[in-house]
Amino acid sequence: MEIDLRKANEIFHDCESRVYDSKWGILYDSENATRVKQKFEKLLGGPFPHVQKLLEVGCGTGYVGLNLCLNDGLIDEFYACDISQGMVDACVKNAKELGLNVCAKRSELENLDYPDSEFDMVIGHAILHHIPDIKKALSEIYRVLIPGGICMLAGEPTKAGDILGRFARSLTEKFVRLYISMGGYFGGVPAQLKVHEANEETQRIKQLESVVDIHTFNPSEVCRIAKSVGFRVARFEGEELISSFVGWITRTIENLLVEENLTFRWRYWSYNTYLKLSRLDEKLYPYLPSSWFYNMLLYLEK
Repeated sequence: MEIDLRKANEIFHDCESRVYDSKWGILYDSENATRVKQKFEKLLGGPFPHVQKLLEVGCGTGYVGLNLCLNDGLIDEFYACDISQGMVDACVKNAKELGLNVCAKRSELENLDYPDSEFDMVIGHAILHHIPDIKKALSEIYRVLIPGGICMLAGEPTKAGDILGRFARSLTEKFVRLYISMGGYFGGVPAQLKVHEANEETQRIKQLESVVDIHTFNPSEVCRIAKSVGFRVARFEGEELISSFVGWITRTIENLLVEENLTFRWRYWSYNTYLKLSRLDEKLYPYLPSSWFYNMLLYLEK
């Protein structure tokens, strides 16, 4: 049966909007504001500039845009859009709780509801791999940027990184199930698998989840497409290698086990381990090919 990928993305992310921040451990604070800014500064090769009009495409709950806005004086006007109205509503809610202003609306990346040459910067995080037509999406970003405007997209899985992630998830799930069958303990109590309700809605969401991640990327090929739609500069960096592998292990454990097993001590350890391994990845980065790393960071200039 043929699936409408755009509709699948809309429905899936509408449902995910209710739990997205807690599921992925997303926070909005000074530490994350600095981390997001540094992520883009790696692409820029220098300090993040002052931006008059910033658009976050595929904004989700507003992770990168809102955290950037927490850096004083960095962003004048923040706009956000997403194919999912649920995600747009979550972004607006988060902005209100943070005391930030955002002009957010539902709009598809392949058909942005904004005028030509409207923004001096467009950003996105973990969005491009959901988009059916990559060339059309990049063309729309090009259209809404002012001449000399910059686009930076982060959190996009590379082909090598996807293989690594799949291996980590598969190996961890097999080990956890074996450990439970042997009567193992986790968090001081017997390890137990979560019981997922097999109702029609949960089955539908699980089915959609298997189709909304459409692409993994060869970064050089994405740069070639970007230049074909008009961008004069298109280059990439990578991030997360060891931290990604261990991160997929910890997230798989958290998705499998009941809450009683997931103590504060476990969550504190897993978060801080991720941060330490991220710093290790940055030290290794100059000595390894960028395409080996899990995430692609894409820099485009009109």
